[in-house]
Amino acid sequence: MNTLTMLLSSGVISAGVLAVPSRKLYAYLTDRIGNIKELEPYFELWRSVPCTSGVLEIIVFEHDAESTRVKKIPKMTAGRAIG
Repeated sequence: MNTLTMLLSSGVISAGVLAVPSRKLYAYLTDRIGNIKELEPYFELWRSVPCTSGVLEIIVFEHDAESTRVKKIPKMTAGRAIG
């Protein structure tokens, strides 16, 4: 969001969109995925950045339902740096 805000205010981009999970959905995702609740304290900061044109949006997505009949996907270490 900070990068999108900087690019928008400097005129490099005219729109930026970030899609994040809701806090409720966050519990079912892999580690280190941000969510809307973590971003909310920064809204006023981003609103205060001067911008004469353009749009910056945050879209929050949510799941439809939960089921105990579906097998869980195991958490793994793929993607982590080894060394």
